[in-house]
Amino acid sequence: MSRYWVEGVNLPNLKQPPVKDLRTFWTPTDKVFLLNHVGVPRTDGAERSIAIKGLVARETTIAIDDLRGMPQHEVAAFHECAGHPLHPTVAVRRVANVVWKGVPLKHVLAKAGVRPEARFVWSAGADGGDYHGIDIPAFVKDLPIGEAERGDVMLALQMNGADLDAVRGGPVRLVVPGYYGTNSTKWLVGLDLQPERSPGYFTTVMYNDRRTENGREIATPVWRVAPHSIIVEPAHAQQLVLGRESRIRGWAWGADPIRTVEVSTDGGATWIAAKVEPRVQHSWQEFSLAWSPTSAGDYCLRCRAIDEHGRGQPHEDARNSVFSIDVCISNP
Repeated sequence: MSRYWVEGVNLPNLKQPPVKDLRTFWTPTDKVFLLNHVGVPRTDGAERSIAIKGLVARETTIAIDDLRGMPQHEVAAFHECAGHPLHPTVAVRRVANVVWKGVPLKHVLAKAGVRPEARFVWSAGADGGDYHGIDIPAFVKDLPIGEAERGDVMLALQMNGADLDAVRGGPVRLVVPGYYGTNSTKWLVGLDLQPERSPGYFTTVMYNDRRTENGREIATPVWRVAPHSIIVEPAHAQQLVLGRESRIRGWAWGADPIRTVEVSTDGGATWIAAKVEPRVQHSWQEFSLAWSPTSAGDYCLRCRAIDEHGRGQPHEDARNSVFSIDVCISNP
């Protein structure tokens, strides 16, 4: 348990709605997944501030009230969890589509003045404690300076039109559209500009994909979101009636826009291209396909997304592996 756990807050480590509940383009706040690694820290929005240090022209502290007084920016974006860092090949399908509102990070960094030798921005949260037997002084992530200075990366004060509460990282959290949620540090208290990546546990050990080349292990940070898709209509195990046209509908997303979504109704033996709606900012994209099965029985429906660079979804053993559900077609 965290040393900074909010008194009176009874929050599990994870809260995740079923995929079938994600039917609307905008995900209501009560349907947005919740996840914390070491608990929810005590925060006081009236007294909180963010310290900016490291390779800056002048170390700066910005109060939360000062952030609220700066010009605000909105960005619509999917928000996806990378999954359990100890099990990176398990697809957990924790995703939502929301609107964030806050101050672009580049405007905040400009107040401190970024020195040319800065290569990474380390973001520190107020949360810390025991994580699977490891003592975590503070949750720290890092971000390449080029990404940090994108106009849509922000210090978010609101989600879906409401102030961020304590369980969602309030009063302020980092938001990096197109990156997995682990990089959007909650309960933000510090920004540190450095020439190298952070040595923190959640950057060096957790949230790295590892492969071996020529006998040498190579770790790749879990940063940009890989193409992914889910079917939300029909629902898993739903009973459909033969002779009635059905619609297969779902969402596709990734760091880059999705160009194609293919749907299979026979467990992956054959694939059909679905209609894909264009992307709005960083939001997920709707896809749909009319389906008129010709016989009763059990069907396995699958979907796979391909982005504008031709990257797709693995069939298995990946956090973005191909999604599938089973439905039953019955006689009228």
